[in-house]
Amino acid sequence: MFPKSALAVVVLAGSAAAKTCINMTVPVTISARTAVFNITVPQTNLDATTFAQNQTQQGRNFTETVLSGYATTAGTYDISTQFCMPSSMNATMTKPTVQILTHGIGFDKTYWDLSYDNFNYSYVDVATDVYKYCTLSYDRLGIGNSSHGEPVDEIQASLEMAALFELTMMLRNGTFPGVKQTFGKVTHVGHSFGSAQTYALVNMYPTISDGIVLTGFSMNASFVSYFEAGSNFEQAYLNQPFRLGNVSSSAVESVLNTNISSSTVESVLKMYSLTDYVVGLNSSSPSLNYPAGYLTNANIGANQYLFFLPGFFDPGLLLVAENTKQPVTVGELLTLGSPPMMNAFAGPVLIVTGSNDLPYCGGNCFATGNASLPSIPAAAAMNFPMVPSGDFTAYIQPNSGHGINLHYNATGAYDVIQTFLQSKGL
Repeated sequence: MFPKSALAVVVLAGSAAAKTCINMTVPVTISARTAVFNITVPQTNLDATTFAQNQTQQGRNFTETVLSGYATTAGTYDISTQFCMPSSMNATMTKPTVQILTHGIGFDKTYWDLSYDNFNYSYVDVATDVYKYCTLSYDRLGIGNSSHGEPVDEIQASLEMAALFELTMMLRNGTFPGVKQTFGKVTHVGHSFGSAQTYALVNMYPTISDGIVLTGFSMNASFVSYFEAGSNFEQAYLNQPFRLGNVSSSAVESVLNTNISSSTVESVLKMYSLTDYVVGLNSSSPSLNYPAGYLTNANIGANQYLFFLPGFFDPGLLLVAENTKQPVTVGELLTLGSPPMMNAFAGPVLIVTGSNDLPYCGGNCFATGNASLPSIPAAAAMNFPMVPSGDFTAYIQPNSGHGINLHYNATGAYDVIQTFLQSKGL
């Protein structure tokens, strides 16, 4: 657990769409019931492979096998956030709606505000300057510039959900640092693991959200093992040591015992196809210094398999995704399947899933095996018994994989989301 840090506030001019954004590090004091697992932290890449083999073995619930009990985890953690508002927002806009955006595994908050191609893939740009919403995106606890922590018994779904709850209440109560505004309407938009956390949040606190959007999601967990196996997990600090570990270019020079430039080191390593290894070598940004037990997909091929549909994405964006990827903790993977089956939420629900989503559709969302069921995500309607039939929609985004925001037609999905929210008075 990281200690409470001083509040950091940076006001940005946003992208070409002229949204106004404030980057802040927000301390949250939280507690949650977390699982205690009888498992040692994987230390090597082979340990990561062994963990994945245990996780994906059919007919076995590895989480149950290694669960030894429960404990209360509590502390003050730093959450890295970005609050954005429309460029035209003014004092006459009383109690506007805010969307709280929770990213999934493999990403940080920039998933929602991709700068690639002059922000043409930015969800935040569409939500703010086209549809006039405010947005809050954040690095989930344990990820990116938020506090890191012990990767097995601390950084788990329940503790991350507690952080999401605190951020939500700050916005509702007008106590969010740097934002002099209360919000009468709050909606939650998630992606993948972020959708699972949103699902669990509104079940535990049914009135905390006025409407939810679950992207890259279904209630069918049969294919999650495809995702874990396809990741070919490695230790993050070994996979990209200059960006995700704590290795510096000066350390490389020291090891080689010669005073050569970092660019020369990079050129040599690239000759051996170690492109992941050199990511961040010449970056001025500090490394994220993840410890053992934070795992990441092995390479760019794995990244494509997990998130992209071939033929429907810009190859340059795949490279960006690989060079900016974020890890997942062992504790997150062990608690990934913990959301309740029946949800107490009664507000509007929209599920948006790519037609060829891997972990939640097995690569084909229309292969339901049931002629009366239009898609695999549509089956989630039965998990929301309190939601009126007219307030539940499952939409399949065509020509998309699991990472909807990374495909050519991403803005089409963004429009579907905003239109749905507006149709529900949100």
